[in-house]
Amino acid sequence: MREITAPGSRIFVWRGASAEVGENVRALSGPPSAFLLTDRNCRKIADTVQLSLEHAGIRVVRCALPPGEKQKSLSTAGRLYDAMLRGTIDRGSALVTVGGGVVGDLGGFVASTYHRGIALFHVPTTLLAQVDASIGGKTGVNLRQGKNLVGTFYAPRAVFVDPMTLASLPRRHFVAGLAEVAKCAMIRDAELFGFLEANVAGILAHESGPVEEILFRSASVKAAVVTEDEKESGVRAILNYGHTVGHAIEAAGRYSKVHHGEAVSIGMEAEARIARDLGIFSTEGVERQARLLDSLGLPRRAKGFSGKKVRAAMSVDKKNREGHLRFALPEGIGTARIDVEVPEELVGAALEAVLGPP
Repeated sequence: MREITAPGSRIFVWRGASAEVGENVRALSGPPSAFLLTDRNCRKIADTVQLSLEHAGIRVVRCALPPGEKQKSLSTAGRLYDAMLRGTIDRGSALVTVGGGVVGDLGGFVASTYHRGIALFHVPTTLLAQVDASIGGKTGVNLRQGKNLVGTFYAPRAVFVDPMTLASLPRRHFVAGLAEVAKCAMIRDAELFGFLEANVAGILAHESGPVEEILFRSASVKAAVVTEDEKESGVRAILNYGHTVGHAIEAAGRYSKVHHGEAVSIGMEAEARIARDLGIFSTEGVERQARLLDSLGLPRRAKGFSGKKVRAAMSVDKKNREGHLRFALPEGIGTARIDVEVPEELVGAALEAVLGPP
């Protein structure tokens, strides 16, 4: 077992963790009951987690949602509150999520607001959730105008990262999750970037050694940044690299055309170009990032998107200040700066490069 700490959280990484969630939840929180939130694609893993909770003497009320980003809404949160009340989930209960980033973000938001906050535990089942979404305490739901526009900061008591859950993950989802790994390397860990370059074949073949190493190192980057800046008042904003453009692409596609990680990869391509055009990142760095994204099977272009719609979605980005777009941008492999104001013409040029002419 390997353990990482973040504010209010313990992150455990070990093979078979999902089968031992119950005894650990009992030791960390001791709830008499738990609301188990999952999606219908995670039935087998949720069965394992539920059995472990029940073996630990914890009563389980379970809810399985349809998969997809559209579940991250205030209306879905309202239905979950109703289900929790019907199941007599009270302030002493816990909420346990089993799934990807959608389930984690939504479940975290519900846990943080139900009875003004109940114990929260995550069992992330996708690569993206294991290295990013489940760590750091950000919760959120989407509005029609954009992603995660309503949310809270609420740390899970623990995150149980089980590499074995990735075995059944569709290849497209696994590859999409690698975008967040590459992002962590770009902003904070040059050695991880080199490890990715040297181990592409093993990672894509799901070899346990390379996969467990990128899980641990990426989660460590995220936890370290969150420890420095829990509420995103400063350095934590470097985690948004690739996300200003990426989130806008997702919103313009109504959260159905591309996966989150794919949008982040495209966003990294656009934002690296912006950094180069501003003179803070080298052409060599842009090209090296591009080679890594290509080797991992990640996209750097988006087809069928309206540049106007993407730009409109960027206008409601939470990082904007007085109508000006602000970015987290790389300065080199393994280092980045935050709060960079970018001229409109450079944003337009980068969008044209990844989306095509408007």
